[in-house]
Amino acid sequence: MTKNTLYLLLTAFTFLISACEDPIELDLGAPVSQVVIDAVIDQTADTQWIYVSKSSAYLNNNKANSYELDTIGIVDTSNFTFYQFTSQNNGKYFFVPPAANTFKYGQTYQLLIRDKGNTFVSQSQLNSPTTVDSLTVKYEKNGPFGGNEGNYITLWAKDKIGLGDFYWFKLYRNDSLQSRASDIRIAVDNSTSQGGSGDGNLFIIPIRQNFSSRPYKAGETARIEILSINPEMYIYLNLIQVQLQNVGLFAVPPTNVPTNIICINNPNQKVLGFFSMVGKVSSEEITIR
Repeated sequence: MTKNTLYLLLTAFTFLISACEDPIELDLGAPVSQVVIDAVIDQTADTQWIYVSKSSAYLNNNKANSYELDTIGIVDTSNFTFYQFTSQNNGKYFFVPPAANTFKYGQTYQLLIRDKGNTFVSQSQLNSPTTVDSLTVKYEKNGPFGGNEGNYITLWAKDKIGLGDFYWFKLYRNDSLQSRASDIRIAVDNSTSQGGSGDGNLFIIPIRQNFSSRPYKAGETARIEILSINPEMYIYLNLIQVQLQNVGLFAVPPTNVPTNIICINNPNQKVLGFFSMVGKVSSEEITIR
């Protein structure tokens, strides 16, 4: 390659790099605000919550506005009992179960919503959870998966016997739910993907030892909940994580994650969000010494 040829190639490359810095004005059109339903219900005696809001434009960083419905509740399809949720007038709806296991494992439940003449429904089965053995803490000079020196926790728990179990792991640091994209932890059986051969075994290391990139300080607490979810919820959480991490040079245009809630009287009337029944066990908590 001659010097002149090399010079021309470098000049062209420099031009291309500088061209990538030119601003591009995009016409996104008028934003369409949609109702958003966040309904994750478990079988415990804890107060159950459903959150309702209106979506905002993509470039609007303001807090989403709450929204009030006419009626919202859960239907037990085995006996058609309707558990109505009560509004707090701020988009929050609650129901206090009369006892634990008011919602029973193996049963199918429906979300029922009435809003301005429209009826929305969704359906989900409640699957039984696995058990949590313990949490342990270990001081690591080189944290797992490239973390800094410090205290890291390990979850000791096993997948249930039988293939096709789906899980959602929630981490709380000092009672604060860790909710970044990287904090979404989901599993199929004891692994991070389908096709694993460890049915009924301990959750693999990338799950049980990968709950925080920041080490814990003395006096901090860590709590982990394992929720038993259905395949649809697993896919939904995976799509959310993809959208939240959709940044960088090769990012694709953002899009709303599909919902499992439909309008039965008008298919063109769309909402966002998701409904799922989840099996929940008493969480394990540990204080760092």
